Amino acid sequence: MCFSLCLSVVTGNCLPIHPNIRNDPHYCKTTRPMLLGLLVLSLAFQGTVIAATDCEECKTIVDLLQFEWGEKKTEECVMEIAVFICENFHIEDNDVCNFIISDFSDEFMYVVSKVVLTPHQLCGFIMKNNCGDFVDPLAEIWNMTIPGNQPAYVPKNVVPTGNPTLRALHLTDLHVDMFYTPGLEAQCETPQCCRPQDMNVEIVENGAVKQAAGPWGTVGSCDTPYWLLTNMLEHIASSAGPIDYVMVSGDLVSHTVWAYTPETHSFMVKNLSDTIRSYFPTTPVYFAVGNHEGVPVDNIAPHFTPKKYHMDWLYKTMSNAWQGWIPADQEKTLEYNGCYMEKIYDGLRLISLNNVYGDRINFWLYINQTDPDGTLQWLINQLQDAENVGDKVHIVAHIPGSDGEALEGYALNYYKIINRFTNTVVGQFFGHTHSEKFYMMYENPDDYKSTPNNVVYSAPSVTPYSDFFPAYRIYTIDGVYKGSTYQVIDYEEWFFNLTSNNANPKNVVWEQLYKSANAEYGLKGQTPDEYNQMIERMKTDTTLFNKYYENHYRRSQYDGLHPCDTQDCRNGYLCDARQFHQTNKLCTDLEGQGKIQKPDAKKKKYSARFVTEKSKRRGKEECKI
Repeated sequence: MCFSLCLSVVTGNCLPIHPNIRNDPHYCKTTRPMLLGLLVLSLAFQGTVIAATDCEECKTIVDLLQFEWGEKKTEECVMEIAVFICENFHIEDNDVCNFIISDFSDEFMYVVSKVVLTPHQLCGFIMKNNCGDFVDPLAEIWNMTIPGNQPAYVPKNVVPTGNPTLRALHLTDLHVDMFYTPGLEAQCETPQCCRPQDMNVEIVENGAVKQAAGPWGTVGSCDTPYWLLTNMLEHIASSAGPIDYVMVSGDLVSHTVWAYTPETHSFMVKNLSDTIRSYFPTTPVYFAVGNHEGVPVDNIAPHFTPKKYHMDWLYKTMSNAWQGWIPADQEKTLEYNGCYMEKIYDGLRLISLNNVYGDRINFWLYINQTDPDGTLQWLINQLQDAENVGDKVHIVAHIPGSDGEALEGYALNYYKIINRFTNTVVGQFFGHTHSEKFYMMYENPDDYKSTPNNVVYSAPSVTPYSDFFPAYRIYTIDGVYKGSTYQVIDYEEWFFNLTSNNANPKNVVWEQLYKSANAEYGLKGQTPDEYNQMIERMKTDTTLFNKYYENHYRRSQYDGLHPCDTQDCRNGYLCDARQFHQTNKLCTDLEGQGKIQKPDAKKKKYSARFVTEKSKRRGKEECKI
């Protein structure tokens, strides 16, 4: 049935349709396409006249398309409506838009069918503005039941010297690209460069390459050449001295998200696990699941979804590839949700937590994000068991709960769990950010003035994507003896200078960024209080901040790093170190000193196999807009 159209974007007035002609077949046949054309025309004039709200305009689009196609056809063409909204409202940096325009149509359609109850709610889902009474899942809060009987807090003090120690290697974000090719374009238009491209996009008009991929890697939209990984492992194995165990905190595969399949991921998990094993044949290696292990990327489907979406194939591949590193009694847990625990020394347990179940871009969690596959309840049980017998715990995981990375509901629950077991958890080792970072945890998650009770380590990435020099870290940890704290005592960091090594590719070297984090940053030890005071010192000590800033990227201004020389810029990095969940309450003192300019990740958007023609990307001829 035809209805009135309010073209407020152009005229500010409604165009009524007389009741006598509203149901006229000739009118509907000839006028409906015209109305759709007027709608598209009206969108082109956005910003030139007084417009209705984006929400109202979006609803008008959905109403018109539903009217044109009919309700049943509207349901079939949700993908095309969503893409149309994203493009014509110029929605940028929106996860939904980035993904629906790529190869996520099947998963997106399933999720939409569960969370969008009316066509109008599609506007809220895409535009994140509560349009159509849609509740934004990214802001949803849910609560775990936290065990009571918490022991009195025992402060983490500087570890005394003179006792045995352990040395643990931390690798993260390998992102190995098996198709990295020196000499190819490093400034391509796709999310992944330095490799052969679809549609011959390497060929430019004059036949010249703007920036050639370096022989050992390239800072930018390029990942790790396989030979850079093996060179690093060979260097560590031959020069680092005894390594007691290795932690790999996720993201093994490259950023070629359009090419992700179970088969390619299974190959890479096995290949890279075997590669690491070949250089450390007698050293235990403990992996965690990263968001790029998902197929599609970021999407680890919980078991409440249809079986065809389950990740059992990934977990089974990992279980097989990590034989000898995972206890037999933990294989079932690993094969169900990607988590496991091992008692690696008397008094110390290592927990590998699959926290992609808290990834803010994991579409499945928009349906139900309340402890998917029971991973947080499993974590509680493991920590309670450790507390009962007096064991300490290290946690290896991928995604930190910092602003913009994790769903707030998940991040806050994880925070509360760690606070409950703060005496038990003495080490947290994460990745994902590609940068050298640390995060503070406080007794009150919303108050930076409350007692700092834990430090979260985010290690530097092996990949140079998108602003970094490759690096790795080795921790010195309080060792195996009666009464050991198993706390981190110090750590050293090594990096690969791509500028100098690409200039002299036959004689590459790994350089020590610093021998001691304590000496580098003036810390008495690796305690929460020391790191909290470091944040306070960096407010005014620009020399200290600049050390932290350059180490963050493993680069200097001579290697193309832009200085962070304003108070607003510094505030962004300092605030980031406090925000292990999403709240501005932890940075109110910084707001008083200026704005908070958060670091720019400079990541390109995901795309659909580089197909740029809208007619091809739409797919369904019957849904053409």
